[in-house]
Amino acid sequence: MKFNLNLTINFPNIFIRDVKRYQGLVNQTETEKCILNSRYLAKLSVLAALLFQPWHVEAGTWQHSISAGVSTEYESNPAMIPIYQGSVRRTLFEPSYTLIGHNGASELKAGFALQIARSSNHILSPNRQSPSVFLDWLKRSEWDEFGILSRYDEIMTRYAGIDAVNPVPVTSTRASRTISGRLSKAVSKRNTVSANVSYEGVTYKGGGGFVDYVTQSGDLRLNHDLSETSSAYWMLSGEKYIPEFGASHSLLANVTAGLNWKLSENLNGALHIGSTKSNDTRAILVGGASAQYSGERSQFAFNLNRQVIPSGLGGYVITNQLTGGWGYSLSERSNMGIDMTLLRNLSTTIYNLRVNTGVWMQRNLSPSWVGRINYLRINLTGGGVQNISSNIIGISLAFSNSNF
Repeated sequence: MKFNLNLTINFPNIFIRDVKRYQGLVNQTETEKCILNSRYLAKLSVLAALLFQPWHVEAGTWQHSISAGVSTEYESNPAMIPIYQGSVRRTLFEPSYTLIGHNGASELKAGFALQIARSSNHILSPNRQSPSVFLDWLKRSEWDEFGILSRYDEIMTRYAGIDAVNPVPVTSTRASRTISGRLSKAVSKRNTVSANVSYEGVTYKGGGGFVDYVTQSGDLRLNHDLSETSSAYWMLSGEKYIPEFGASHSLLANVTAGLNWKLSENLNGALHIGSTKSNDTRAILVGGASAQYSGERSQFAFNLNRQVIPSGLGGYVITNQLTGGWGYSLSERSNMGIDMTLLRNLSTTIYNLRVNTGVWMQRNLSPSWVGRINYLRINLTGGGVQNISSNIIGISLAFSNSNF
C-alpha cells in the first residue's frame, strides 16, 4: 500500500467527540470517566495497530524498535504512611514498541508501552496495568515545521510529580490525554518564530481527594541566534484551568526570556526568567537554570526551576524543583550513577516536600541486553509533621532491538 498522508493529517477529528464529552466532566460518574478514557486509548491503539501492518511504502522508509524489561523489587513502605504496615515484593513487565515512518518531508511516529505490576500484597500495593499510547505527525522543510501530536498515559499517582508531594493512596491512578499542535517557521537565518497549542484532560481514580481537570494552553516564541554557540528567546504564553464540579476556572499568563549557550564541547547551559500572573493571585517571579556536562567517562546534569503548574490539588500551585544526576563509566560495558529529585509545593505547608534519592549500576551484557540494579529512597516531609519514607531495591533485565 502507498503511504497515506491524509490519515495522519485528519486523525485528530476522530477524537473531537470525546473531547466535547470530556468538557462535561461535572456530569460524569467515575465509571463514565473510565469508559471515556478507555475509548480514547482504544482509538489511539487502533490507529497505531493499522500502522503496524507490514505495508510496502513507496518512496518512504519504516523504522521499528521494540524493548521489554523484567524486574523484581522490594519496597519497605509502599503505603507511604508514618505508621509502618508492612513491605511488599513486586514483579514488573514493561514491553514497548515504536514505529517511525518517513516519506519525503513527513514523519509519522507511533508507539505504545505497558507496565504490568504484580504484588505480593494486594492491599499495600495492588496489581495494575499502566498503558501509554502516542501518535505524532511532523512535516519539516528547510524553513518551517508543522506537527500534530496525541498521547494517552496512565501512571500511579504517587509518581505523578507535584500530585505526589502529599501522601497518596496506593490505589490512586492518574490518567492524562493530550492533543497538541505546533508550528515553527524561520523568518530569517537567525530568527525563528514558533507557536504551540495544547489540550489536556486529567482524571483520577482510586482515591486521594484529587480533582479532575482540563487545561487549554498556547504560546508564541521568538528565538534569535546570537552566535554559533548561543541563542536567546522570548515567549508569551497563556493557560486556562477548568476543574470539575462546576468550580470557577483559572487563567494564567506568562512572559519569559531565556538564554541557551554552549560553553565548550562538553558543557551546555541554559537560563530563563519570567513572570506569571493568574486571575486570582499576584504576579510571581519564575525562572530556572540548567547545565549538562559530558566527559570521556563521566556525565553530569542538573536543573533548578521555579514554576506555576496545574495540579489535581484543586488549581495552580507554585513549585520549586531541583533535579540532578551523575554518571560514571566504570568500563566499556559497565556504568554507575546517582540521581536526586527535590520537589517542594509552596502552595501548602504540610507534607510539601518530596525528595527522591537513587543509586544505580548497570552492565551491558550484549548489544541488546542490559542488566541493572538500583536503590531508591523516597522521603515526604514539611510543616513539622512526622517524616514518611520508603526504600526500594530492585534488579532488572532489559532487551531492546531497533535493527529490523
